[in-house]
Amino acid sequence: MVRKRWMWTGMVFLMASLLLSGCGFHLRGYDTVGEVHFKTVLLKFSPNVRGEVKLALRKQLELSGVMVVSSEKEAEVLIQLNPTLYKVSRTAFSGQGDATAELLSMSQSFTATWTLTGNPLVSGSVETYRDRQIDTAALLAAEQELIGMRESMAGDLARQMMDRINRAVQKQFSVSEPVSP
Repeated sequence: MVRKRWMWTGMVFLMASLLLSGCGFHLRGYDTVGEVHFKTVLLKFSPNVRGEVKLALRKQLELSGVMVVSSEKEAEVLIQLNPTLYKVSRTAFSGQGDATAELLSMSQSFTATWTLTGNPLVSGSVETYRDRQIDTAALLAAEQELIGMRESMAGDLARQMMDRINRAVQKQFSVSEPVSP
């Protein structure tokens, strides 16, 4: 009798673990900043803004439902990007002197302006870092990995910029609710 009870308890735990392990839980909206408080934007890029950053920002705007326009008269927000700073620091070396680890840093300064009034919304810089191990025996794969890391870093910068701009728009145009007695 006791043995049957343990067997049923074991079966219940086994079924529960199988059910929960296959639930497929995912974070919704991970790649976007959510609802934005502006609908049109004009982008201006200084020379030396990395292509990955331009592409990631355009993708982030598209995912957020913001339309990129071609003139200031059509835009609610003007986003100006200064040159991207990208630095690679070698942090470990093999016995032959080859780099086996690197620290990647990418920084993007920007200014966002509310075009209807010409008032600046936010100005600042966003940063991201990655650490990578280099397999000197597979340099082609290491180069592909580096390309993916730079794209990921650019996506992080774009999300950080959009988040700061969105919060600045929200703060500037938030209406405080009257306190009821």
